[in-house]
Amino acid sequence: MLQLHKPSLIWALTLGALMAFALTASANDQFTAEFHRTFSLPANGRVSLENINGNVTISGWDRTEIQIDAVKKANSQQKLDEAKIEVEASNDAVHIRTKYPEGHNNNNPATVTYELHVPRLARLENIDLVNGSLEISGVSGDIKTNLVNGKTSIHDLAGRADLSAVNGAITAGYRSLSGVPEIRLKSVNGAVTLGLPASPNADLSVSTVNGGISTDFPLTVQGKFMGHRLDGKLGSGGTRIEISNVNGSVHLKQGEGNL
Repeated sequence: MLQLHKPSLIWALTLGALMAFALTASANDQFTAEFHRTFSLPANGRVSLENINGNVTISGWDRTEIQIDAVKKANSQQKLDEAKIEVEASNDAVHIRTKYPEGHNNNNPATVTYELHVPRLARLENIDLVNGSLEISGVSGDIKTNLVNGKTSIHDLAGRADLSAVNGAITAGYRSLSGVPEIRLKSVNGAVTLGLPASPNADLSVSTVNGGISTDFPLTVQGKFMGHRLDGKLGSGGTRIEISNVNGSVHLKQGEGNL
């Protein structure tokens, strides 16, 4: 849970807030509700999000505010109403959470898809998804993500990254490693692909259990290359890159265009 250092404002989906939703029922009995909010957020403000069912897209922009657009979908009005969107905001942080009733069953619950626009230098402290894919672009601040079932696709990175997934591929691309202290990528079931700029300087540690390791870059190997573990140096060394995978390959690619 995000720790807020100043008094926070709790924005929950209550009876009064229902007026902010546009409710519709389609011909196939799919019910939908839209949610739209905008909050002021400093250029390097903190953002976190917890979602159980649904994809998330996050884009950086040149504004000191966060825009939250979400769409709920369910096969009944009851299931639609059960999924609550809560937003906790302070002067320098915003935490977003999808909440279901205590003890709810997983019998086809409502899905909630999010589209966020955040300041380019915002820090994405915890983006936690259970069933859904994640796409991030144009965010230069530090990023930490945790996915259970879904692919991770992040482009135009320029800050520290800590990305993990259980069932899903991870694709991450850096336009520069300047000022980037550490990159950590971890997957259980799914390929991991890291795009780097030409002539990168980094210290590399890669391991897999069932999967190969490939690189587009000349690499100075440190110790023995054991086939499923590789320690080495790219260029003169620098950024610490740690990649681990269980059932999947690891690829180091040159440029984001190859991702």
